[in-house]
Amino acid sequence: MDKKEKVIDTARKLFTEYGYKRVSMDEIARESNVTKKTIYTYFKDKESMFKYFIDEELNHMRSIIEKIKESNDTFINKLGNGVYKVITYRNNSRLFTNLIKDFNDENSYKYESFSKLYDKEIINYIENAINEEVEKNTIKSCDIHLSAFIIYKVFISVMLEYDRKIDEKKFVSEIISILKDGLLVKKEDDL
Repeated sequence: MDKKEKVIDTARKLFTEYGYKRVSMDEIARESNVTKKTIYTYFKDKESMFKYFIDEELNHMRSIIEKIKESNDTFINKLGNGVYKVITYRNNSRLFTNLIKDFNDENSYKYESFSKLYDKEIINYIENAINEEVEKNTIKSCDIHLSAFIIYKVFISVMLEYDRKIDEKKFVSEIISILKDGLLVKKEDDL
């Protein structure tokens, strides 16, 4: 492992364990067995290191999305499972959680810009998926951006604010059912 990889691995471990604010460049250098000067040859400052890890987290999310896109599942199942898996990844990543927690308090502008970037990536995925299906005429025409935004926010709200334990399969099934069949329209069989 070269020095840069060692610095990155060490910083990732320390940020995951203690959070961004509690870890100093001195600690990263000491734990990596390099000088601070060596770290500064790879990263301009601690904030650029933070940006590196944010980009890394976004790339993980993109790879989850790409795997789902390549599956042979239906559009609606890909959409439901894809959004669920990305949000689950986000919620289960200790590094992501610690970075967010640190920036949620004092530096809310940094948190907001990262959070918006993350949200934008997921909404773009949903938007592109919807657009492809509208063009294929497999789903009805709609305001694609607004629909993508609504779908994403429904997932986020349920995952972060729902007051009961969520069964993954039931959750995704309910969302898919609402998207596919609608919520307020009764089927003729139900009348």
